[in-house]
Amino acid sequence: MNGKSLYYAARFTAGQTVRNNRGVTFLLLLMLALIVGGCTASAATMQNAASMADAALPPAITTVIEPLDAYQSPGDDSKSPLPTPTATPTSAAPLRIVIASQVRANLRSGPGTSFDIVAKANPGLTFDVLGRSEDGGWYQVATNVAGITPVEGQTADKGWVAAELVRIAGEGEAPVVAAASDLLLKPDLSAEWAVSWKCDSERCQIKECEAEVKAVVNRAVSNGYLPVEHTVTWDDACFSTDAWTFEVNQVTGKERTGEAEQNFLYGYWLGAKPGDPTGVLPLADGKGVEVYCTGPHTVEIEEGAGWTTVYQGNTCHDVNTGLLAYMNYTKRWLYTGDYDGKTYARAFFGDIEHLEQRLVTANVPLALVEKKK
Repeated sequence: MNGKSLYYAARFTAGQTVRNNRGVTFLLLLMLALIVGGCTASAATMQNAASMADAALPPAITTVIEPLDAYQSPGDDSKSPLPTPTATPTSAAPLRIVIASQVRANLRSGPGTSFDIVAKANPGLTFDVLGRSEDGGWYQVATNVAGITPVEGQTADKGWVAAELVRIAGEGEAPVVAAASDLLLKPDLSAEWAVSWKCDSERCQIKECEAEVKAVVNRAVSNGYLPVEHTVTWDDACFSTDAWTFEVNQVTGKERTGEAEQNFLYGYWLGAKPGDPTGVLPLADGKGVEVYCTGPHTVEIEEGAGWTTVYQGNTCHDVNTGLLAYMNYTKRWLYTGDYDGKTYARAFFGDIEHLEQRLVTANVPLALVEKKK
């Protein structure tokens, strides 16, 4: 899930996954071949594209989220039905930067736009700084880490990212000062989500895949902010592993880079009490978590060569901590440009992906309820 895209994109790729999901790039390559090579789509397909532009909205959350009146507050002896994962913090790095752009940032072979792109980094990804250009406009970072997508034919283990695309971790924000009893989120925070993805396009080589998104705090707390690293791992290696980091306020539970305000695919940490409960996400053994649901949301990303991806989806967050409990979206590919003597504007050829993500485990104080008997 920056998303920080499932991404998370997947991103999630997820985000995309994330953020999601963001790492699903095979379809883009196939679609580019469709236009450049002209050997996959017929003229009839292209002519019929415009009539399908409004197809396939994401499913309503009522298919998953249950009514509030079907649940009641748990008894005193009721505990969270979710297992409690563990994580071991390590020492913090002396200088770290965070990708602050809404879309993936280019990493180049040298400190300037004239150098080749060697890899791309997802929004929210955090790096240890290896060096800086003399003019201060570029940072050098490692490219052999999770969350980096190498460019085909490039093998560099280091790259340069423009300073305008990043922020210094913790820059411009006052430290969080609070007693341990006031902390909403603990230093050993961890959570896990299950992801289901499928593609309805005939051009998809992979039709369905499952993934897990894990969030852990694997470094020391910095000024009261938890560096929560999210990693998307796909079953049977359907897609590449993706990763990104959010810095989350221990007291408020809110992610401070503001990714959720720009892109719902990265809305993992809205902060405590994000809104009134609108339903219940069922969990195991008759338990559930009260959630605040919003949507449909829309995000558009320019992919290049005339292609735009449009994500439309819904999100539900725990009403106590603001943690993401459920998300779904559809992702459509739209084409703008000329083909076979015709001009198209945001034409949709039926290429669409679907993703659903739901909370599995967490060791945060969720708004738990139990189903009425």
